Amino acid sequence: MGMVQNTAVRLVASMIVATVFLSAPVRADGDSDHERARMALESGNIVPLALILERVESLYEGKIIEVELEGEDDDGDPDAIGGYIYEIKLLTPQGNVLKLEMDASTLELLRVKGYGAERAIKEQSQ
Repeated sequence: MGMVQNTAVRLVASMIVATVFLSAPVRADGDSDHERARMALESGNIVPLALILERVESLYEGKIIEVELEGEDDDGDPDAIGGYIYEIKLLTPQGNVLKLEMDASTLELLRVKGYGAERAIKEQSQ
């Protein structure tokens, strides 16, 4: 009888867990982020990601490993902060990770964080 009770308890517990997960509202953050970025691009609030990547590659040596489009407020309203910011993580040839913040509408480099940023800067030809 102990084995049957054990199995029954496990079955009930599994059903409760499944009910909680299946009844909870699902939020597709990836879809909403993608939609927000698409709308910002179409409305001219941000430049295409390709231009941001070109700009970073013209300024720094290294490999881009992550890019995020951020707004300072939770609603994604660009007017609340004056625009969007691309946050780019860059792996330098020296093995350091830099975090670059760029204005998503002007390509202006706003901030660079991380060890060894100076060594990763490309020399600008004139």
